[in-house]
Amino acid sequence: MSSFLTELAGEATQTLAAKQAQQIDREAMTQSVNAALQRTFHFFNEFVKHLNALQPTLVRSYALDTKAQFTPLKWQRGMVESRKQSLADNALYDYVFFQVKMSVPSPVTISRRWEQFEVTRKDINGYGLKPSVDMHDLWRNRTSTPLFQVTLEPELLIRMHFQANYTEGRVELEGHNLEGFGASKAKLTPELLQTSLLEEMGRYLMGRSNRMPEVMQLTRDLVK
Repeated sequence: MSSFLTELAGEATQTLAAKQAQQIDREAMTQSVNAALQRTFHFFNEFVKHLNALQPTLVRSYALDTKAQFTPLKWQRGMVESRKQSLADNALYDYVFFQVKMSVPSPVTISRRWEQFEVTRKDINGYGLKPSVDMHDLWRNRTSTPLFQVTLEPELLIRMHFQANYTEGRVELEGHNLEGFGASKAKLTPELLQTSLLEEMGRYLMGRSNRMPEVMQLTRDLVK
């Protein structure tokens, strides 16, 4: 056989072996992300069943300002759902979604100056709060008094959306009203998203710890 062809055969074999190794690594990474989402769904599915029965009260305050605060919080009803990328039995998880409705003993009233109206309206909408009046009607019917008041229904929603990122090999978390009002986010490796971490998150959500796990490196999402 030609020495040149033998040389090319060797190069081709090495290239094929490298591609096969990369494919194996990609498949392992994909399965790792999928397993992390599966753990997350199974944990929160059981967690929600127990907490919906317990309905604990959390000594925790969600503050709009020094006077308008949602506290204490009582667990009303949680839910969890997941979606896979197809209907096949071995389909990969696309996302896991967790939500809980919390209530407080009575409606919360905020009082602001009219020049703060638009910021207040956006905050109420962004935090998912429910005003007792239509905010557009309130603005159209504004008076000459320096202040306006809005009464908010005594409930709020806490959400977590765990999204698979199979390209980067991680799970991307988007939080809503997790540690106070507003959006937050985190990039979680599958190795991090173990049962022990999920348990720490559960303890926070039911009021048995004061912070989400620091190892998550949860940050405020100022874009939302």
